[in-house]
Amino acid sequence: MGQGSLRHDRVRNAFANVEGDVVGGDKYVLLLGGAQRRLRTISPLLDERVRFAYQAPPGLPAAREALAGRHLLILRGAPGYGKTAMAVRLLQGMGATTKYHLDSDVDFGSLADLLERGTDSIERGAAFLLDQPSAIAGLRGEVYEKVQGALAVAGAWLVMTVSSTEVADSELLTAVVDVTEAPDQRGIVSSHLRWRLGDAVRDRLLADVGIGNLLDELLDGDPACKQAADLASAIMEEWDTGQLDPANIKKRRARQADEDFDIWVESLREPAVRSLALALAVLNGLPQEYIATAARSLRERLEDDRPHVLMAGPDGDLPRVRDPFAAPRRTQLTRLRARDTTKEDGEPGRALEYKDPSYPRRIIRHAWTQYEIQGELLSWLSELVVESAEEVRVYAAAALGAIAAESYTYLCDQLLHGWARSDNWLYRDAVAYALQVASRDPWIAERADALVQGWFADRSAPFAQATAARVYGMREDTELSVSALVRLAVVDRATVAVAIGRSLTDLLARDPDTAGMVLNTLHERTADHRRRATALLSFLIVAAQVVVGKAEWDTGGEVEQWPALLYLAHNREELRAPFIGLWRESLNQADFGEEAQQVLRNWAALAEHDAALREMFQLMVGAIAYGDPRTGRILRRCAADWVDRDELAPLPLAAGVVHAQLDLEGV
Repeated sequence: MGQGSLRHDRVRNAFANVEGDVVGGDKYVLLLGGAQRRLRTISPLLDERVRFAYQAPPGLPAAREALAGRHLLILRGAPGYGKTAMAVRLLQGMGATTKYHLDSDVDFGSLADLLERGTDSIERGAAFLLDQPSAIAGLRGEVYEKVQGALAVAGAWLVMTVSSTEVADSELLTAVVDVTEAPDQRGIVSSHLRWRLGDAVRDRLLADVGIGNLLDELLDGDPACKQAADLASAIMEEWDTGQLDPANIKKRRARQADEDFDIWVESLREPAVRSLALALAVLNGLPQEYIATAARSLRERLEDDRPHVLMAGPDGDLPRVRDPFAAPRRTQLTRLRARDTTKEDGEPGRALEYKDPSYPRRIIRHAWTQYEIQGELLSWLSELVVESAEEVRVYAAAALGAIAAESYTYLCDQLLHGWARSDNWLYRDAVAYALQVASRDPWIAERADALVQGWFADRSAPFAQATAARVYGMREDTELSVSALVRLAVVDRATVAVAIGRSLTDLLARDPDTAGMVLNTLHERTADHRRRATALLSFLIVAAQVVVGKAEWDTGGEVEQWPALLYLAHNREELRAPFIGLWRESLNQADFGEEAQQVLRNWAALAEHDAALREMFQLMVGAIAYGDPRTGRILRRCAADWVDRDELAPLPLAAGVVHAQLDLEGV
């Protein structure tokens, strides 16, 4: 019960992981300038640095007061004066629920429309950072007033950073705060060292003559806040090696400007650490147990298995080739720029994730393109996509999609063609998820579409047709997907029918507004004897697997989840006729009568513990039985089974409302 809704959440989070989007829960999509964009939160690494190591300039209090009063602020100043860090600091001070980093080509009018739509588009109290907007020269007073008003109504904040000459309309000057005070670059270095290493080590480093000369050399020039922060990072990395060579620091600093990520990832030399880094990239955000198991599996594939010659240490003991106690988790997370968090839904234990949401895809791509381990990676991911835990399977398939975006033809030849025709539905699902991720690229999307159409039309390969059905369940165009799935319903194979039902479940879980299209289409197809069985099985799968949550839908009930179709049909009159018709057909049809009764019992089990849902369930029973004595007798027999003396989990309340309603209907 509810498996489809749960699968939808897991797929959404997995795709967010490899797309570098930290908003893994609800997706807020902007329509800016006619194009869809995903909102990106401000990098947690930047947010953390500003929160703990920011060197506040004298003008910060005045800027904070201006932002609090206007909800919109324009920080104007020359490059290198720390405008971005100042903007993040200001947004932190506003107590924002979430802080987003907007693309530079944002359309201001569309942003105002988005905010005015309220919580349907973006949560209240959000904050936005907009660095160097490309359209700032065209921003006029009337649009500024519209955006400012929308921000105020939404309880949101926006800080923009611009160069000195980019504001072209005098009406915007009321929102401008000039950043003209040269930053204290030595103070920035000091604050970063204190944050990471503590006061004592910071003081020792700054007192070193070589470090002092290095600071004089590298910080002598135009203001550059980022360069000062990068220099502090280079000093800390050199300190971690146990040395303090200014020449090495200078080399690190030179490379850091453009290669920070490469420097960091190449520093993870041990197979155990690299295996953990890759496992965390693929399963980012999942419980630590899954990540540790996956890391161990990958390490066994990558480690050198040749015989080792061991020499005893000074104490006479032989060293361990593989030491699972070599480094505790907290030390590993520090090296990996990662952190632990609480598990979802209050479950005891910890989950692991990278601080920067762009790291998972970058690490996967780096491993795939920079090393000759393609076979080992594909073997490892092939193992993960058939794991018992659905979260692991979906995340691994999404990682394959990220790899397919780099090597589409190779991955098709090595895996996807064979998996599409596999008798294992887990492999077929993995193909659908991987193609959906890879198809963000237009070149791949065109070729993947042709590939799927070939599977779709191949009557000699029902497993390939089932794969095509799962791919259509991932597509964004709901109308096109439903049309294709219904055409495929003519194939009289249970494998294809189940795939169609699961795909319709995915479509409905993603967009409940498609319920009318899905129910009406399925009901119409029951009149066609070639499609009738598939239509009814699809309906039962959707009925069982899609639920609505108490918190999200404000059901007012006592249990956490209600059957989505029951809730929607109760609240939308146009859905009731096909909903009732499909239930009647399902209960009376010989092929899936037992399955229909099982789904009905699942609904009754939820209603047993929720008075509001039980009332809704009773009305549904009455509507199904109205004018149909045969269906009424089936319902009465089902209710009797729920309270049979041999029933291990009786449902007396649900059975009681069924009998009461049938007595009222006289059936």
